[in-house]
Amino acid sequence: MDKTDYSVLIVFLILFCCITFCSQCSYVNIARFLVICLCLIPAVRHGVFKAAFFTVISDGFLLFSPYNKLGVYFFCLVHLCYVFFLLDTKPPLFLFFSSLILLAFPLPVLGTIYAVLFLLHVFLAFSLWNKKKAKPFCGLYLLGLFLFICCDTLVALGYFTTPQPVLIWIFYAPAQLLLAFNAKALQPQPKLFVPDP
Repeated sequence: MDKTDYSVLIVFLILFCCITFCSQCSYVNIARFLVICLCLIPAVRHGVFKAAFFTVISDGFLLFSPYNKLGVYFFCLVHLCYVFFLLDTKPPLFLFFSSLILLAFPLPVLGTIYAVLFLLHVFLAFSLWNKKKAKPFCGLYLLGLFLFICCDTLVALGYFTTPQPVLIWIFYAPAQLLLAFNAKALQPQPKLFVPDP
């Protein structure tokens, strides 16, 4: 870690305290959005910019607009980006255009598609971690996914009962930071070139 990473962590802790202890403040959603925007810095430095960029768009819709469906749609793209990143391949451009058809589905169906993509993301991350048990940062990525699961569980429960935004963000904000910082640790190593005998 260098000075930039430490600076991100310090700013993150300040904002995290704001969104946790000042949850009744009328500007709390701006602080929440700034936390997600802050995660762009380690995401750019560690190779998951597309996923972090779509996360910013998604949270923008979820925090500041009534278009929850668009927020969930962009979260589908987030996990799609992570899946391709972990597979060490670039997502084909047509995939993003063809994914627009997802917006035709009602929100519960879109939520189910999101859940499938997220579980695929978790499965791939766990498989790669299993191959690289010696690397501690791989475990931090899985911790981020675990916090993400806790967050999504609270969001799902809030759909049927009273939402708990403070608890959701206690899990969600550190999850995003851990994914942005540690994704590269799980990416497959490039294969060494071995000439044919």
